[in-house]
Amino acid sequence: MPAPVLPSDRQGESIWICPPVKPLTKQETNTAELLYSSIAGLKMQPAGPPGVAGLELRVALMLLQDDSGLAPADNDFWRAKCSALFLRPALEPIACSYWPRLAAFDMDTAAALHVASAMAGRPLVYRKGPATGRSVKGDVGFEPLPKARRWLADIRAAAADPTLRLALPAYAFARTLMAHPFSDGNGRFARLMVHAALARSAGLDRPLLALAPACYRRGRALGEALTLLGESGDWRPFNALFLSLLGEAMALAKAFAETARGE
Repeated sequence: MPAPVLPSDRQGESIWICPPVKPLTKQETNTAELLYSSIAGLKMQPAGPPGVAGLELRVALMLLQDDSGLAPADNDFWRAKCSALFLRPALEPIACSYWPRLAAFDMDTAAALHVASAMAGRPLVYRKGPATGRSVKGDVGFEPLPKARRWLADIRAAAADPTLRLALPAYAFARTLMAHPFSDGNGRFARLMVHAALARSAGLDRPLLALAPACYRRGRALGEALTLLGESGDWRPFNALFLSLLGEAMALAKAFAETARGE
């Protein structure tokens, strides 16, 4: 997903700041509860971690071969992004290995870096200076270090607040992306945080969604929603898009499961 275009607080410099998390509205709560219940009901065969091993890779392959049954993607880079999934370790075995700590949000910055490195397939480091991303409309700067360094503490604090249980997946995703803490693999870790948050919000015992392909196919809309979030501090447009994206990721996982049963 390309980085969105951000507002400038100084001439020639774009800075992306994640606003404080807020509980979902009543309407968002109703939507989230129904969606999380459906996600929790996903059935994979075989049961347990073997049933989801390579889920995102197999969904990506399925889409690259034929995506005619879906609504058109909103960008022309999703195929390249899906193809790149095959060049790095699969997310699901790594997520399952760390699941107890992920689900409990029992992870400090050292452990988070270890997991991020495992997903990247090589040692990573925390960034030590400004971070710049690319988008179709130009460069974008991520959070300044003093703010970015609090990203994991902020997510853990949100995870400990019962009033934020349903808002946690969207917040963990946005907070990680806007902080951009690692030298690489920030999108992967943001999606991992969504899986961890769904353990808290939906009772998942393993990753069950094809998040990467869904994010890639909705990359432009997701970038625009994140941009608006940074500009306005209003979570409602982003939450609407994010819940929709989770629904698409669930639909892709269901399609994969049906295909696998027919093999």
